[in-house]
Amino acid sequence: MTALGVDHPVDRRTSPWQAAVFWLGGALLIFVLSIVAVSFSVPGVPVALWWPAAGVSVVLILRAPRHRRAVSVLVVLVATIAGNLVAGRSLEISGLYGLANAIEATLLSVLLLRGGRDARLRTTTDAVQFVALSALSALVFALLIALINITLVDGEPLASALVTCASHLSAVLLIVPLALFDAQPQPPSRPGELAAQILAMLAVIAACIGPLSPLPLAFLVFVPLAWASLRFPPLLAQIQALFVALTTMLFSPLSIGVFDPARIGPVERAITVAAFVAALAIFTVLTTTERNESLRNARTAVDAADESAEAARATAATIQVRYDLERQRQDFLSTTSHELRTPITIIAGYSELLSEADLPAEAAAWVDAIHRNTGRLSGMLDDLLAFSRTRAERPRPREIAASDLVNEVVADHTGGATTRSVEVDMASAEGFAVFADRDDAARALGNLLSNALKFTPPGGDVRVEIAGVAADVMLTVSDTGPGIGTDALAQVFDPFYRGEQAEVRATPGTGLGLPIARMLARRNGGEVMIVSLPGHGTKATLLLPRPAAPAVPSGTPALDGSAESDQ
Repeated sequence: MTALGVDHPVDRRTSPWQAAVFWLGGALLIFVLSIVAVSFSVPGVPVALWWPAAGVSVVLILRAPRHRRAVSVLVVLVATIAGNLVAGRSLEISGLYGLANAIEATLLSVLLLRGGRDARLRTTTDAVQFVALSALSALVFALLIALINITLVDGEPLASALVTCASHLSAVLLIVPLALFDAQPQPPSRPGELAAQILAMLAVIAACIGPLSPLPLAFLVFVPLAWASLRFPPLLAQIQALFVALTTMLFSPLSIGVFDPARIGPVERAITVAAFVAALAIFTVLTTTERNESLRNARTAVDAADESAEAARATAATIQVRYDLERQRQDFLSTTSHELRTPITIIAGYSELLSEADLPAEAAAWVDAIHRNTGRLSGMLDDLLAFSRTRAERPRPREIAASDLVNEVVADHTGGATTRSVEVDMASAEGFAVFADRDDAARALGNLLSNALKFTPPGGDVRVEIAGVAADVMLTVSDTGPGIGTDALAQVFDPFYRGEQAEVRATPGTGLGLPIARMLARRNGGEVMIVSLPGHGTKATLLLPRPAAPAVPSGTPALDGSAESDQ
């Protein structure tokens, strides 16, 4: 495929003998067809009834390489003039007819290839455009022939124009598509269907165009032709249409059957035959191209469906892999945490017993360190278990009074706040309720409060506030700690992330507190947000939905004053 839009152009890469066959064969074919076509002239009409050399001329120009286009036009001109001369026409008439034929072929080729377009017949739009441009070129040729005949030839110029326009149009439409079709793979036909179609076509030709019937039934050939167009490759239908045209041209001079001179005059016969063949050509080009386009669209749809199915399978496989990896991770965390909890519980129990025993001061400090760090390790395990359970368990939401939730969480952390010399202040706000799993809400708020206590220096303050925002309740924990930098703030919800302050201050923790709080909030329809500036403390907000308002029965009277307005 090249910019010319025609497959396999003869260019510099073609072998010398192939180029010779193309140029000499094309010229010889135009020459022979011109001689044969002149013999189909009808008395009273000084032009040929059909001119297949027009179609071959267009193919020669289309298939020629760009740098040899002018040579192809010259070959068309010389071959056409030579054929007219050998057929017995005068030099003057032969030269003018040959020039008109070259102009027509060149005009159509330029129109088809304008702007480097693809001239192949791929869609119905391409076919309609091809027919329209062919008709325009044939009309230009007919006008040129009419002017030549008015000046130099006796006869009816109008009849000559009509016959030449139709004959050249049909020749182009029947021959050129043989080089322009972009054939698609055809679905298999039923056994014997092709043979049946060919027999039907031959029977119709014999009965309706040949000598078997005097009735004008030539239109019946469109039935088997439509069969060929819709069931078989486009080239088969095009070749059968070409065969019908040749048969019509062979029988028309015999003056038998529908061509009996007693039934139709020579001029009317010429116009009728040319118009019939032109209609046959137009029908064939449009139906075969439409069928070809349908097959291409169907193939494209099947390919797209296959690609979509393959993508869906790949996506499903990826999701399954991710699911398996997530399940393995959760199993690992859960198993490891449970396996570690047993020895930690034993260590914690024995350290508590030792702390109650009468030990030397130095040993008591050691036992206290063991007990304290065992508690830290137990908290880490709690975080790991919570992190794995949060992804697997489903919440059981219910209505909870926001003030009760805050009081419960603050009470659980009072000891830690006292140990760190941090004051926790609660802003009382009654009348607010949230709709969430109580354990999830308590743990999420507890993680926010625990974080605030960890990073607030001794003597600092932590404040817990309750406020309503649209359909949510906002629980805010503010501290007077060092704050969080912009870079760190973007990562605080990443699992196991510990900020710079946590590393510098050696603050205990696993980096799971905030991720767990956000996951717990989100699975209950809420959210966790962090706002902080270095040196100005941090504000952590837990949003949880309010309980849905109860539905008002349809018969309940309005309470907005609308009832009073009716009185």
